[in-house]
Parts: sequence; structure tokens; C-alpha cells
Amino acid sequence: MIRAIIIDDERNSRDIISLMLGKYCPEIEAVGTAANCREGIEQIRRHKPQLVFLDLEMPDGTGFDVLAGAYDASFEAIFVTAFEKRFLHTIRLSEVELILKPIDKESLLQAVGTVMKRIGQQQQHERYEVLLSNFGKPESDVRQLVLPSSEGPEAVISIDDIYYLEGYTEKTVFYLPDGKVMASRRPFRYYTELFANMRFYQTTNHQMVQVPHIQRIDQEQNKLHLKGDIVLDVTDRRKRELVNIWKQG
Repeated sequence: MIRAIIIDDERNSRDIISLMLGKYCPEIEAVGTAANCREGIEQIRRHKPQLVFLDLEMPDGTGFDVLAGAYDASFEAIFVTAFEKRFLHTIRLSEVELILKPIDKESLLQAVGTVMKRIGQQQQHERYEVLLSNFGKPESDVRQLVLPSSEGPEAVISIDDIYYLEGYTEKTVFYLPDGKVMASRRPFRYYTELFANMRFYQTTNHQMVQVPHIQRIDQEQNKLHLKGDIVLDVTDRRKRELVNIWKQG
């Protein structure tokens, strides 16, 4: 049996999660609830749960404050919120689970299934360190990124180290310093949206480069020369816009 804590400032939300767990997730037992961050931290320390359902915004702080105050790499978290936009980018970078209110059966089962798999495989909890490290920083700042893999454990990379990324049918491949290559099971479109307001530029339908890593743009040959002796193609239309962005630094 998996022990769970439900932390939400709305009693109705706590009751709904508890009832849905009892109905759809019999392997999970809600051993405690809390209405704010302070109570939530106390409940976590008292019950030592394996799973925490965590409201993002509460009267005395955020779910991130609860993690920072109680996290000891021993539990998984599922964030629950009605307003995802404020923290969505930070959460997506870390691959932490998120459910939107009003909660539906499918969203609950998907999130619970993901964290149950992590608990069963005793996966590392680096994603929460990434989450707290990225929290509160503007999107333009250097951050860390969790790469979910369908072939092995998750990996953590520095966004600043990404030379470029390339999309394939069932994965996205990241090209890093010293010829290192890593893959994510997320589709390319997921990362084009994730990096939209950062220092990246989409050069083709399946390729995106990090602009600071461009060393030279060959406008006659439509070629980009990146660090690490990497040469990529760029369409003529996108090349003109990229030149202006690159020159602006």
C-alpha cells in the first residue's frame, strides 16, 4: 500500500482527491491531509509518505515551498492546480506530474500511473532538485532540464549545454559538448514550445539550435557553424531572420 498526503487549501479539493483515490486507486491510502504549507510540511514529516498531492498556490506559500521545507528525496509529488500558466514552464522542465482542476478520472490515473512506476522502479528523485533549482528564475536564465527516456533512467542536463536538438518519429535527440548525444521520449514539438521564449531558434521543421552556440552563418551556402565543428543546414527564409537575431547577441 502506498501512503499519500493531500495538501490543498480547499476542503472540497481534498475530499474529491481522497474519494477518487478510494474509488480508482485502491493501492493508494490517504493517511493525512493539510490545508496549508505549514500543516503540509508537518504531515509529511509525521507520516513519511511515498506520494504527496500538492496544491500549487496556498495562502501561506506555494507547493514549491512545501517541497523545499520537507523534501528528503523519499516521496513523489503530483501537483494539483486550477491555474497552470504561472508555474507551468518550471514544472515541464522538471518532468514533475501536474493535474488540472477540476480533476477527472483520466488525468488522475495517468499521473498516478507515472509516479507508481517511478516508485516501483525506485527511480532517483533528481527532478525535484531541478524543480527547486529552476523555481523563481526568468525563462531567459540558464536552467536544468530533465530528459525522460523510454530506454533507461531519466537524465539531467544543463540547458546552456544544448548545441541543438533534432526531432525524430518517437524521440527528440539532444547534441551536447564533447560529442555527447542524449535522447528524450518527448516529441520535438514539446521542446519547440518549451524553449519558445529562451535562446533557441528553429532552423528547420525538425531542428532547433541554441543561438549563443552559433559561431558563424554562411549566408551563401545556408549553413550554420556551431561550436564543436558542427555544421547544420538552415532554410533560406529562416536564415534571414536568424542572422538578425544572432547579431543582436
